[in-house]
Amino acid sequence: MATSKIELSRHPFLLAKAIRITKLNRRRRIWAFLPSDYFQNQTKRYPVIYFNDGQNVFEGWKAAFGKGWDTHITMQKNAIVDIDQCILVGIEHGKKYRKGEYTPFDHSDQLSFEGNAYSDFVANELKHYVDKTLRTRPEREYNAIVGSSLGGLNALYVGFKHQDVFSKVGVFSPSLWAAPMILPLIERVGKHYSTKFYLSVGSKEGRYTVDHVHRLNKTLLFAGFASTDIKLNVVENSYHNETLWKSEFSNFYRWISLNV
Repeated sequence: MATSKIELSRHPFLLAKAIRITKLNRRRRIWAFLPSDYFQNQTKRYPVIYFNDGQNVFEGWKAAFGKGWDTHITMQKNAIVDIDQCILVGIEHGKKYRKGEYTPFDHSDQLSFEGNAYSDFVANELKHYVDKTLRTRPEREYNAIVGSSLGGLNALYVGFKHQDVFSKVGVFSPSLWAAPMILPLIERVGKHYSTKFYLSVGSKEGRYTVDHVHRLNKTLLFAGFASTDIKLNVVENSYHNETLWKSEFSNFYRWISLNV
């Protein structure tokens, strides 16, 4: 038993083999990584970071293109320099359902049932399961969601729609082209809770992608979010890929750790 605990604190593991998305009647695998001291103090509770495209956020052999973010290694390095650790939770994407689940609007620019069902699953069903299964800090101040590309679009939507659940949002290279109505929605609904947004894009992703992220930054400010709670990082000579998002997760984590 002791050996298994040691392994669980060293490597990502399968937390749930087939958790159900009730409204969509679909099932999804969930991976997790625990802080290095998780089994040393049985009363300590931890913040949680949730990730879309969970196949990509840990080891490269699980990733779609053979390169992962190695978020667990980032967390291990944080422990060495005394930056507080979090529980990391990776949500498997739905393969053929990925675009529909990650996009909050349909082709008629109306809020989509599929996209909202997935977003509600993350904020309600999945978070409840994680809080019940692991020693988390369930309060919104200790919960973040992160994603890239379409997963970044969805992270933005989940974090904005469920401001009462998540207080930190990592939006890497978001596919805003897939849901242009999200910006007017953010303007119209506005800020309900103080939320930190880390916006990231590579300078080589194309002028429109970079422009969209700048527009998102302005939209969040217009909606009432504080400028000190928004970090916009345009990374020079970087492209739309896992290499960028791996480095940006490290920057995101340091930023939210130093700006609590």
